[in-house]
Amino acid sequence: MTVRTILFVNLRRIQREGRESLLAARRLGYKAVLLGRSLPEFAKPLVHEFRQVDTYDREASLAAAREIAAEYDLAGVANFTEIDVQLVAAIAADLGLPGMSETAALRGRNKYAMKDALRHLDGVLPRFAKVQDLAELRAAVEEIGLPAVVKPTGASGSKGIFELRKPDDLDAAMERLTQIAQPDFDPVFRQFGAEFIVEEFLEGDELSVEGFVSGGEVHVVTITDKVTSVPFHLELEHKVPSALPETAWGEIKATTKDIIAGLEFDNCAFHLEAKWGERGLRFIEVAARPAGDYIGSHLVPLATGVDYFENVVRVATGEPLSLDHDRKLNVGLKFVLAERAGRFEEIEGLPAVCGDPGLDHVFYEVAAGTEVALPPQNFGQQRVAAVIASHPERSGLEALLGRISGEVRARVAPVVGHAE
Repeated sequence: MTVRTILFVNLRRIQREGRESLLAARRLGYKAVLLGRSLPEFAKPLVHEFRQVDTYDREASLAAAREIAAEYDLAGVANFTEIDVQLVAAIAADLGLPGMSETAALRGRNKYAMKDALRHLDGVLPRFAKVQDLAELRAAVEEIGLPAVVKPTGASGSKGIFELRKPDDLDAAMERLTQIAQPDFDPVFRQFGAEFIVEEFLEGDELSVEGFVSGGEVHVVTITDKVTSVPFHLELEHKVPSALPETAWGEIKATTKDIIAGLEFDNCAFHLEAKWGERGLRFIEVAARPAGDYIGSHLVPLATGVDYFENVVRVATGEPLSLDHDRKLNVGLKFVLAERAGRFEEIEGLPAVCGDPGLDHVFYEVAAGTEVALPPQNFGQQRVAAVIASHPERSGLEALLGRISGEVRARVAPVVGHAE
């Protein structure tokens, strides 16, 4: 019997998530061929073949995918990463595999194109505008008002989000954004560059919706409660399932389906971010790929029994989804932060906390000995570790996460010659 193959385009930055995605394909009986910029050491035993290509080069990547398709019986091309949404859609279309349209993929990657396609949803979107320089930002804020938020249209991972609360904030935000939105700061900016969206600041409880679209049908798996940092909106804490009441769940699910339909997403996972308040659901953005921060790889499976990453593979190959919940646990994650720049040495307090049977996982995000910087100099180093906990009751989960906040600290030493 011939073993079918699934094509992966790059892997997630967090190695444990990348490993879990490859294991999901293996559990479903697929060989994995990886097309990407590099082959991580952890992936070598799990990848049948690796083809190196600059995946920012669309034509070179399409040519490499065609070569792979000529050698393997490809069942699908899976997308787990934000930066590759458009490329995966192009490969799927080129090879006749399940995927998104190019229009939908653009809306999934560009935050302005996304909101522009949803103007018909009254009361759901914040006021927004596209800007490229300080003059345009000032003019837009005159219309939108303060407080507001400005960010790159094509960034991911909370890179370059700036709150605007007073007129003086505009100059500083645009100066820093112009520096950040460059490929030498992060390759993600090779796609849309120094293009920004400014939008009304939304009040309310932050949440995300995790789900899939398959054959035009939207499936909501669960809703996640979120806590983010001030003022840079780094994601600090996630809890599954959301503690919002059943009536809120109903409206959130219905509005999510309207948003996904308006964007014409299909054959993909999605991770929708929003706020819930007095005016109901207010939309922030939606990604056409699974959630990161261990939500898809660990929190959803632990809380619901739904193997989220297996379903990413299923939707990529056109297989029926498997979304039955077989448990109901409260599962949460809290990031341990470096409170200052310097050399990260160790996580203090972990031995005592990890003795609790409700603490499931500890993942180091930054290796000991690494020099770390904080936002806005660096948006990827402040979160040095992640701790995952579970409990049958929400109050029990809150207590476990509270222990992490109260007892666990990142020890960061000053670096000689560097300013604090």
